[in-house]
Amino acid sequence: MFATYNMREAQASLPKLCRSGRRFVISNRNRPVVVALPVDDFEALMETLDVLGDPAAMKAVQSARAGKTKYRSLNLADENFGL
Repeated sequence: MFATYNMREAQASLPKLCRSGRRFVISNRNRPVVVALPVDDFEALMETLDVLGDPAAMKAVQSARAGKTKYRSLNLADENFGL
């Protein structure tokens, strides 16, 4: 679970929170309003969303999960890894 800070706590220690490299939530009147996460986590999330939104990639994933396709090496030079 994410650590949660109210606006006042977050404002007083924002630089320290950002340097910690951890995910955290800022709330206003006990309602979450902001989620902060490290850039690496954000980039991984965006890549996951890209794969989930790509019908060809999802077809390949579903095929692999069902055991219908054999293992293929990834092509790291290709932006789609050869999928």
